[in-house]
Amino acid sequence: MISRLIKHLSESIDKGRFTTALNTVLVFIPVFSIILIVTTLILRTQEKMELKLVRNAEESIVDTKFKSVESAINHVINDLFILKSETHIQEFLADAEPDIIEDLSQDMLNIVKYKKIYDQVRLLDENGMEIIRVNYNKGNPTIVSKENLQSKSNRYYFTEAICLSENEVFISPLDLNIENNQIEQPLKPMIRVATPVFDQAGVKRGILLFNFFGQTILDAFDNYSDLMVNNKLMLLNAEGYWLKGESAQNEWGFMYEDRKDIKFSNLYKDAWNKIMSKESFQFENNDGLFTFQTIYPLMGGLKNDSSEKTFVSNESDLLSKSYYWKIVSYVPSEILYAKQNKRRIYVAFLLVIISASLFLISWKLAKVKASRKKALQLLKVNNDTKDKFFSIVAHDLKGPFNALLGFSDLLMSEVREEENSSINEYSTIIHSTLKNTYDFLINLLDWSRSQTNGIEYEPEVFFLSDLVDEIFALLKLQADKKEIRMENIVSDQLKIVADKNILSAVIRNIVTNALKYSNSGDAVKVSASIKNHRLFCSISDNGVGIDNETIDKLFHLDSNRSTLGTDNEKGTGLGLILCRELIEKHNGLIGVESEIGKGSNFWFDIPQPIK
Repeated sequence: MISRLIKHLSESIDKGRFTTALNTVLVFIPVFSIILIVTTLILRTQEKMELKLVRNAEESIVDTKFKSVESAINHVINDLFILKSETHIQEFLADAEPDIIEDLSQDMLNIVKYKKIYDQVRLLDENGMEIIRVNYNKGNPTIVSKENLQSKSNRYYFTEAICLSENEVFISPLDLNIENNQIEQPLKPMIRVATPVFDQAGVKRGILLFNFFGQTILDAFDNYSDLMVNNKLMLLNAEGYWLKGESAQNEWGFMYEDRKDIKFSNLYKDAWNKIMSKESFQFENNDGLFTFQTIYPLMGGLKNDSSEKTFVSNESDLLSKSYYWKIVSYVPSEILYAKQNKRRIYVAFLLVIISASLFLISWKLAKVKASRKKALQLLKVNNDTKDKFFSIVAHDLKGPFNALLGFSDLLMSEVREEENSSINEYSTIIHSTLKNTYDFLINLLDWSRSQTNGIEYEPEVFFLSDLVDEIFALLKLQADKKEIRMENIVSDQLKIVADKNILSAVIRNIVTNALKYSNSGDAVKVSASIKNHRLFCSISDNGVGIDNETIDKLFHLDSNRSTLGTDNEKGTGLGLILCRELIEKHNGLIGVESEIGKGSNFWFDIPQPIK
């Protein structure tokens, strides 16, 4: 008999445990599956959006750099033609008087002095003899004396430029300046730009030559970078050598006999093959993301303001598309996906926390369901059990919902730029539902704490305007969605003494309600002042307004019912009740004046210490 009783009790206990376990699983699996699916959708959408933003940013950077290089070279050519058309040079070609030479020399000196992008500006006669030369001279431009002028008749830039017609321009390749058969130190990248000059009779009288600091173009690459990722912006020549590279040691390999193998095309062979096959493109391989454009500095690929100018070089093969530069932006894979990998680890960790919390909640709910009759009896005996359970549920749900709300905010902020309306609709629903539930739990928790004197008054000194700005920042997305202006007209000098957290909860709830019941184009204003040692704060809107019957019920728990907003927003029903209790617990007053169709003005005042 005793053994049967023990067996019966054992079976009852096992059955109770099985029922509790089964109910736990039935609650946990569906809810966690939804959380997992939603989180995965948000994560993948976020990653897709981030990658698209990076791709767009890289394309924009390369395009901007492309236009910058074009602009720099066009600027040099324009300077060349401006000087060529100056009155002094025309006077010189007509009559080479000393005073005219002096005026022309001064013009050339001013160009070098104020432009600061030319190493030399020279005028050579038809035999290659320098007539005028101005040297930059490390920032102290000087006109070279007559006895130091030299003949350049055998230099390639003269022999090429003197053969050109009226509107033709000679442009040399970008390389390092060489003096006495040695690469000049410090390195001085140089491009030579020249055009012939003619007198009024149309007779060719020489050439005008600019030595342009190529470093001006290269330095500009340091000013363009992707703020989202750490990209590498490079300039390559047609052979795959770095003109501007990842490091200075990799640059100008073609100028040194012992560095001929140091080039982009050797380090990134697969990428270089694709870069060579197209004018501009963006692709991703195992190395990372590459974005590039091709620029032709010596020919029509360079968009110039004047269609009459023809670009030529010092070698005939450079007249074709065989001479070009490649502007390349490179984002290594480890950098491109660093944020995503870090986020995935964070999300995995967060899901573990959420699943543990959810399982605990499911188990508690299952136990409550299994012992419902007993719980109901206990609740009738001691109502505090209900309050305790209510607080536990609110606390246990706050963490998971806070995480989901953060992810839904990310999804909404990024997905607006996509055309996929379904995802936008789903994310909006998710966000709206979770935000409403989250607000309800927060207000419920605060209200529960207020009922049990769990909220302590901890006053501090702070500027009210700063607090209002913080609240506006939190509600900006809600206001922007409905195109409602939020105006903080509280003086930035208004310093008050109050519990910052309590005041934040009150203002935030009232402003949220104002946004909820305002229409597109309306405004919500917050103002405040101190009179007779009391802070008076007003939150006004010009929304739908409130009738007198509803006003009488706004701050009462037994009769207050939340109504839908102008965009069918749902409320918690506890916000204003919580505001009233928080204000009244600290010897303050709260009220409202409103008129249907004209808006509402909620106000509260709290005492301030006597100074």
